[in-house]
Amino acid sequence: MNHLTILGGGPAGLSVAYYAARAGVPFVLFERADDVGGMCRTFRHGGHRYDCGAHRFHDRDPEITRDVYDLLGGELREVTAPSKVWERGRFIDFPPTPRSVIFSGGLLDAFRIGSELMRVRARPRPIVSFEDFALGQFGETLSRRILLNYSEKLWGLPARELSPDVATRRLQGMNLRSLITSMVFPARTVRHLDGSFLYPRGGYGRISEALAGALPSSSIHTGREIIRIEFDGDHISRIGFDGGISYEPPDRVVSTLPIGRMAAMIANRMGKDACNAAARLLFRHIRLIVVFIARPGISNNASIYVPDPRFLISRLYEPRNRSEVMAPFGETSLVAEIPCFKGDSIFGRADKDLAEVVLDELSELGLVKRTDVLGWKHHMLPNAYPVYTLDYAENVAVLMNAMGRISNLDILGRAGRFHYSHFHDHLRLGKSYVATLLRSSPDNADSDNDSTAQGLAR
Repeated sequence: MNHLTILGGGPAGLSVAYYAARAGVPFVLFERADDVGGMCRTFRHGGHRYDCGAHRFHDRDPEITRDVYDLLGGELREVTAPSKVWERGRFIDFPPTPRSVIFSGGLLDAFRIGSELMRVRARPRPIVSFEDFALGQFGETLSRRILLNYSEKLWGLPARELSPDVATRRLQGMNLRSLITSMVFPARTVRHLDGSFLYPRGGYGRISEALAGALPSSSIHTGREIIRIEFDGDHISRIGFDGGISYEPPDRVVSTLPIGRMAAMIANRMGKDACNAAARLLFRHIRLIVVFIARPGISNNASIYVPDPRFLISRLYEPRNRSEVMAPFGETSLVAEIPCFKGDSIFGRADKDLAEVVLDELSELGLVKRTDVLGWKHHMLPNAYPVYTLDYAENVAVLMNAMGRISNLDILGRAGRFHYSHFHDHLRLGKSYVATLLRSSPDNADSDNDSTAQGLAR
């Protein structure tokens, strides 16, 4: 039977470990941080809880949803909390319903948007970039307000330099048909990812905690910083950790590490083209400023998006609107996300200076008065978003091809595969990966021609 050596204890690594444990597949998991969960953790500060992201669990895969219910039981509950966009001093729906955007600016504004929509439909443009996609769907005015400004702030590049793949499932249903439907039949709403979702009562990190709690503690090793990977031919033979510790993987190695980090450690096995491809891939980091507030609530919104480029804040979320236990009685909190690249002015800004800017912006947005602020907390979230540049897919393909030549290595995870994905996606891929390993095991008579595990991973 395959033995798995899992590198990284975020959602992808935990998912593989969980389904491996359920199937009786032996494994060991190594995580650099002192705890597992990666980007899906819930922090605690006094009586406050808050997630390291405006996370929601979506019932996109009924089988995976049942698995999470089995893990969490009554903790997983349905939450209905809308999201908004702060746009020119107003709060409009998000994902933006065209009706709310059009009528927020008055009749003249609505006429201009309608004229642009007719023009772009009459003269379709070739879609090379995300800017082409947005303008071709909604015209200049509407796309700039609801898509382009926010995307450029989040990913840190002009929309003309971003791939159309930036239009993830979050934008499903946002098209001319939904525009007309929302205007003529406002009761017929398109179901988006925001609005109604599932959420654990004690915070999103409870999913990670439950996955880890279902695993044998002897198989989880935290505080393990990988510093080198050694080979025997095309086979990973030894993994070296900070502090002089090393480990010899008995069989398959599953890496969920950021693709660039993994590439750097095996650079001597990949060739110049693959190393150059890795250097061209960018990740966006997120700095969180969490503000604790002496008020029972700020709004009823799950998230508030701030596309206006004058503000550093890209998105806000109020944890208690997901679950009442996320803040003490009579208090609430707001979590502000500030995107940055490593080495830019925001990345290097002192925590206190950044917090002061956030407090000023919250005041300008009309959400928080300084006199209500009880305190703040800062967190850095590295490699939070893969940046979909125009050539990202080509670079990822070059890297995956190079890594595919390592006979016992499989690549999974959002950062590992450079693929924007959600927790239910990680759980599904982890479950499918382990199932395929079992089918391809030498003990299985039907395994001779099965290569699905390598296909899933690479």
